[in-house]
Amino acid sequence: MPDKSSSAASRSEPMASSSASFSSTGSAGSSTTPTALPTEEALQILLSPDGYYKYLGITKPEPEVMGPKYQAAMEAGGGGGGNAEGIDLDQVKKNYRRLSLRHHPDRRTGDAETFRMLNRAKVVLSSAKLRREYDLVGLDLEDDAEEEHHEDGNATAPASENDEGNGEDRNAGAAQNDGGKDGNSSKTETVMGHLASVTLAAVLQVVVRTGLMGLVSVVVSRYTILAFLAMGLLALLTTKMYAALKKSLGTSFKPTLATMKDALSPLVIALGIFLMYRGRRIVIELPAPAGNVDSAMAGDSAVDATQNEIQYAEWSWTFLAGETVVMSSFLSNSFENQPTALLLLFSVLSLLMSLWLRGRFWRYATLLGFEGVIALLVVLAFPIMEMILESIVEEKMRKVGEKIRSHDVRMKELLRRKREQSVSVS
Repeated sequence: MPDKSSSAASRSEPMASSSASFSSTGSAGSSTTPTALPTEEALQILLSPDGYYKYLGITKPEPEVMGPKYQAAMEAGGGGGGNAEGIDLDQVKKNYRRLSLRHHPDRRTGDAETFRMLNRAKVVLSSAKLRREYDLVGLDLEDDAEEEHHEDGNATAPASENDEGNGEDRNAGAAQNDGGKDGNSSKTETVMGHLASVTLAAVLQVVVRTGLMGLVSVVVSRYTILAFLAMGLLALLTTKMYAALKKSLGTSFKPTLATMKDALSPLVIALGIFLMYRGRRIVIELPAPAGNVDSAMAGDSAVDATQNEIQYAEWSWTFLAGETVVMSSFLSNSFENQPTALLLLFSVLSLLMSLWLRGRFWRYATLLGFEGVIALLVVLAFPIMEMILESIVEEKMRKVGEKIRSHDVRMKELLRRKREQSVSVS
């Protein structure tokens, strides 16, 4: 009568050999010839931790291999051929083509989901950046089914059962196309990148509006021709906007403040320019210097000694009102929704800024320089913040990956023991 333990060992031997064919031990860069498994088993391996390496028969790089050189390869965006920091890309493509012949949806043994996961495994292992992200946890956290189906539909031609060679060539072309598209996927913007772009755009918008405000306050309001030319153009723009608004609304058009606020905005700016221009034309009388007394003593022209010198004011409260109106209009036009509280806030801020600026060139230049420094800090600070946050997140993900892998090992060991117990009992 045969021993039960020897029978259990003989039954578990095929399972052990099958698991060994997908092991990732060995030197960096080595690989094994993959064996196509049934759909359920293939999906189980691909979805398990480090399953992309296991099913494609590629050895996962050791931690020392994934050091500075691997970081440099990630920053370069992956790509290239040959051996890329412990990964033989040619072997990845070769093993992918071999397995795709079995799992292609057009074959009787194929399955769409398995083929998609297989294609995703090839894309991840072929990209240094995606592979680095995959190695943190051992799972693919950025698997986009819709995108990969779209790429497969465009890149992979159906393989026929009787034409295996041509099918392999077609899948080789699919691998090449997917590799070319991986460069774009490796350049996906992070949250910090989006935040930096939005912040920099807002700062640049403020810089542009400050420059326009300085141009109007320092130059346009000082010269009569420029002031009346600007007011005429703004009035013409108001009439054009009113005609377009009336035409678009048709018979339902009713000239209310809510519907006319956009069309009246240029007219409000024109009013502010007029107040600024008028504020610079206020006459102030200065007493004549008392140096030439001889002319008053000499003859009958004593009136010349008391004659006053006429001069225009550089700043007045009228100019302050106009500068506040123009600045408030510039600020309110930056936002689509303009509630009353926001308009009041813009008015107060504009009044305070106008009290400091007073239409002087050097103060506007100082303000523009300050805003330029802020824009420079945004450009320099956000990449540093992104690097710090990325390192923190990677460290957390690495710890999560270690726990996932250890849990997967425990679960496999538990299943193996249960199988052995069931075999020994039977």
